[in-house]
Amino acid sequence: MEQYRMDLHQIPELGFKEFKTQEYILNHLKGYDCKIEIINTGILCFFDNKKTCTEAFRCDMDALPIEEKNNITYKSQTKGLMHACGHDGHMAMMLGLADFLNLNYKNYNHNFLLIFQPSEEENCGARSIIATNFIERYNVKCIFGFHLWPGLPLGSVYSKPNELMAKSAEVNIKIIGKASHVANFENGIDALKCGAYYLQDIYQMEDKIDKKYYRLLKCGKMNAGTARNIIADNCELYITLRAYQLDIFNYIKESLLSIAKDYENKYGVRFEFNINEGYDAVINNEKLFNIVLKHLSNKNKLDYLNVLKKPVLQAEDFGVYTSHVPSIFFFLGVGNTKPLHNEMFNFDMAALNRGLDFYKLLLDLDLNFNI
Repeated sequence: MEQYRMDLHQIPELGFKEFKTQEYILNHLKGYDCKIEIINTGILCFFDNKKTCTEAFRCDMDALPIEEKNNITYKSQTKGLMHACGHDGHMAMMLGLADFLNLNYKNYNHNFLLIFQPSEEENCGARSIIATNFIERYNVKCIFGFHLWPGLPLGSVYSKPNELMAKSAEVNIKIIGKASHVANFENGIDALKCGAYYLQDIYQMEDKIDKKYYRLLKCGKMNAGTARNIIADNCELYITLRAYQLDIFNYIKESLLSIAKDYENKYGVRFEFNINEGYDAVINNEKLFNIVLKHLSNKNKLDYLNVLKKPVLQAEDFGVYTSHVPSIFFFLGVGNTKPLHNEMFNFDMAALNRGLDFYKLLLDLDLNFNI
């Protein structure tokens, strides 16, 4: 698996452009006792055990537009691109799982589907996989996936039932007023003033939501005006919205719009919204999570899975799967590394062996459940 990871690390590609990556994986799977299905630059690898249901595993394939600064023998060979989010490790574990299943899948009581998914980072490639109706076609009962996670002990596995990662949205707001000289401010409509007041109001709105609901509403950037002595005729707010429950997410989004409408009526400004709703929340199925805990306990391997106390506010398009079929997403600890999406992100590849071991523990999971 270390070789797989090092090879893949050198050929990073952006979403839906993973042509070399796809070729590498296909060459590896060539000759294996599996059915291959190509979906854009993604791959479905099906080990058909002639059973009625299927257990699926997913990894992501794309890289990031980051120039790598690591001094390593397997450094990215593509200028301006880097596997800075661990997707090379995710694919390496999946290829390791393919190696094992090719020799052993007939020893189990169901079929297996390995999903090599393109474009997690930008274009929510999970939707391109879901659109193929693969869940019904392969009778998939559950899906599992991993993400390498800095800050957790090396090789440790963490997750939790229900909320794990947030639904995200990028909210860009333009407030349009009317310029005038500050000496004649009464002739203008101050977009900057409205923006400042609006930001306070939406923060107060979000703060009143019950604290038991994890969520995030923050403005990281605000642009306004042209000069110190000119009333600003425009103000731009760049806001991040994240939540887990769809009703909470929609409440905040609708509140942003309704408060803006009040401002338009009160101050005569005009609001323009551009909302990119991004990924679905990653919601681990609670019943399946408890089934996995019992399964590990029966194997005396319960110590392999640590339960997180609270979710994280990062986003991941694995949420598309969790909204369609019982699924669980896990974090695989890589110790004290640089953060994800950093130009010097790297990790001890010993973690991959622990991740593969955990995948193997799930292969004989009893799929005779109704959720």
